[in-house]
Amino acid sequence: MKKNALFRILNQAERAEVVRLGREIEEKHPVTILRKPEIMLVMLKVRESARNSLFYACEALACECTVMLGDTKGFAAGLNDDMEKIYAMAVIDAALNGNLPECALIMDRLGIWEEAIQAKHAYDAKLAMSTKVNFTVMEE
Repeated sequence: MKKNALFRILNQAERAEVVRLGREIEEKHPVTILRKPEIMLVMLKVRESARNSLFYACEALACECTVMLGDTKGFAAGLNDDMEKIYAMAVIDAALNGNLPECALIMDRLGIWEEAIQAKHAYDAKLAMSTKVNFTVMEE
């Protein structure tokens, strides 16, 4: 699984489930914190469509963490201030990087979480479409 897909799923997954999986891995393998979870501000870069130029739109609250699981490094970052979830995400990343025996379990859970996320997005899209106004009908 590519890193962007992994972190998209982990960032959108339920907090309690991600933290629980991180703790399960942590119970079986020693974790060394290289950079403790900390909150920071990041600048969000946006492309302006008319001139196709980049500019910084705003600052956003973010959190990042780096850990070692055995001799394998794991990193996580997200646009939130949930340090416990970011720590668990870094532990999960390290487990996947180290190709630990728990990788099959992690991949199964990621698949389940991704399906739940897609179902929620489909529901939200359906809900938004139910409020759509058809202006051509109003002209008649």
